[in-house]
Amino acid sequence: MTTLRSRLPDPARYIPEVGTIAGATQQAIHNGAVPDTTIHLVQLRAGQLGGSTYQTVRQTAELRKAGETEERITAVASWRNAPYFTDAERVALELTVAVLTPNPSG
Repeated sequence: MTTLRSRLPDPARYIPEVGTIAGATQQAIHNGAVPDTTIHLVQLRAGQLGGSTYQTVRQTAELRKAGETEERITAVASWRNAPYFTDAERVALELTVAVLTPNPSG
């Protein structure tokens, strides 16, 4: 089995401060204001929209590790019609779609 990894070069080679910035960003994201499950659902949807296999595999693993059901994980791709998400999760997913979907009018 091939180990899945990002195709992007390690930014720390070019910007040594990126580790500090990434650490502070992760601390802010996971400060408890938004449940970790919601964060991972949003990051999974962002990976799907961006076409990132690396991100979708990574976030799927995080959701499984957190005890999420296969139904909820799989339904992220069709979340609008799925009965598995709370109102707050739906708002977060809608915001993700709104931010990451290009305007069809340019």
